Amino acid sequence: MDYFMNSAGISVPCIREYEIETDENLKKGTIMTLSSGAAAKASGSDTVLGILAEDYNTEKDQLNPRSGSGRARIIVSPGTICRQPLYETVAEENATATSLKINGHTVPSEANLFKGGYIKLVYKSDTSENADFVGKTRKITASSSDTLTVESGGIPNTGDIYAILPPAGFSYIALASDGTSFDLSSSKSSVAQIVSCMPENDYCEIGFLKTFFN
Repeated sequence: MDYFMNSAGISVPCIREYEIETDENLKKGTIMTLSSGAAAKASGSDTVLGILAEDYNTEKDQLNPRSGSGRARIIVSPGTICRQPLYETVAEENATATSLKINGHTVPSEANLFKGGYIKLVYKSDTSENADFVGKTRKITASSSDTLTVESGGIPNTGDIYAILPPAGFSYIALASDGTSFDLSSSKSSVAQIVSCMPENDYCEIGFLKTFFN
């Protein structure tokens, strides 16, 4: 997860240094919370402090004087908006000219939560007869659990890869195990939501709902 801007459009992040408690190496972009006065990797519904401004290793590192020091630099800009890669799914043989099933992700069961979003063809298998070109986007007009109804177009062939772009305001996401991004989820997050996922981009934008600085 990369800092993009804050909600006021400021692209230069506000960075503060905090004591850190961790027994594992953490990557730049890891979402952090506060625990007993120190920064720690966030999980679940923790209130967000910010995101790591650089990698932090528990052992000393000559290339990063803060590694192993017990202190880390964290981006704490109020209204932070971050970028992360789009969600991808591999098409199966049951796809049609107007439908695509989301595979490889946990998704909510409620109807039409993906309505208003897009699918985007990002890869065609070597044997694909899909009439759409790579990069073609189609609007999602309805959804039912893991099945998307989309504008008519090429029939997805087995092995074709599509990016799933949920609509702005979509909040059925959960913090990934490494703490650096959000996965699709069956339940609504109280921590973050998608604030933009435009079809011309190769990323979606995440905004935090619950932070120490909002």
